[in-house]
Amino acid sequence: MNQGLMQGTAALLLGAAVLVRPEAAALGFGEGLRLCAGSLLPALFPFFVVCELLSASPLCRWLGTPLRPLTKRLGLGAQESGSALLLSWLGGYAVCARLAAGLREREILSHREATLLLVLGCCSGPGFVVGCVGGQLLGSVSLGVFLYLLQILSNLLVTVLLARIWRGDRESFACGRTAAVHENITLPQAIGRAVDSSMTVCGCVVFFRILYRLAESLLSSQGSGALLSFLSGFLEISAGCADFAQQGSLTGICFCLSILSLSVFAQLAALLDGCVSLKILGISRILHLAVMQVLFRLSVRLVPGSMAVFSSLAPRVIVIRREQPDTVLAIFFFLCAALFQLYKLCRSFYNKDKSLSVQSMKLIKNRADFPGFRGRNL
Repeated sequence: MNQGLMQGTAALLLGAAVLVRPEAAALGFGEGLRLCAGSLLPALFPFFVVCELLSASPLCRWLGTPLRPLTKRLGLGAQESGSALLLSWLGGYAVCARLAAGLREREILSHREATLLLVLGCCSGPGFVVGCVGGQLLGSVSLGVFLYLLQILSNLLVTVLLARIWRGDRESFACGRTAAVHENITLPQAIGRAVDSSMTVCGCVVFFRILYRLAESLLSSQGSGALLSFLSGFLEISAGCADFAQQGSLTGICFCLSILSLSVFAQLAALLDGCVSLKILGISRILHLAVMQVLFRLSVRLVPGSMAVFSSLAPRVIVIRREQPDTVLAIFFFLCAALFQLYKLCRSFYNKDKSLSVQSMKLIKNRADFPGFRGRNL
């Protein structure tokens, strides 16, 4: 069965599923649009515009100078590779694909160098991992920073391994596409290209979210919650992270950040447009999954916050209430004042009793001095 026949069969099955489950398709479409408007577009669109402007600027050659020793060590000889890596780590996988395609079109990077740039730079950007996953889904920005740094470290280790064992084609600089004109690009042109890239990303997100809702409606009776979460993460990374965050599963979120999902690979294929093969990147993400899980297990003590562990004890509900610092301070001063007043009251009673006893002793002594007092029964 050739590839065209398989694609046609899959298209027919998808069309039939949409006709059978129109409510699920509509639900997936709405969720995809909300994901794009809520997290993806705010994180990606500004970086698309910045990348278009910087790629045509002489500043692009010097922006990533601090990363040049790293990229040169890994076999990326071009001066622009440091800037491309820096922007990729800040903007995410879509920015990395956009920059890699541009450098390939201008024959600055060979096919091997562009592939290594994808392996090293393809990640979920800090706007998504730190802001969305950490701040919104998990309620901890520090936890989002931890996950972001963990995936960058995994990218670096996997790239070092591939650079040693995979030679590739070092001399292939031809891309097969006409180089785009990057000189004197204006802001409206940069915005127009950023809109095209953003629409490609959003189209892939919406499509795979529809596909997930259709699969969920057909498999909901047989599939468990964990299985559906893995299916969601395999199809679309942002929805998978949201599902695993609801379950409190950091290993599931690491799984989504490692495999990147079919939606991300479809976006990369559309943005690269044949300039760079995705086979090596697919293999690297399997290695990335293993490396990131190992690193997470080794650094689990550094994870900010608390984690759920197994316990054989009966479940108990413990209510913990935390007050504001100013309220705690006011209560502290009130208790101190109350204790001081109680101390004064006790001291006054003690002094009063002591004075009464002294007066009684004086009275007895004075009565004893009277004539005839001795020998008289009191």
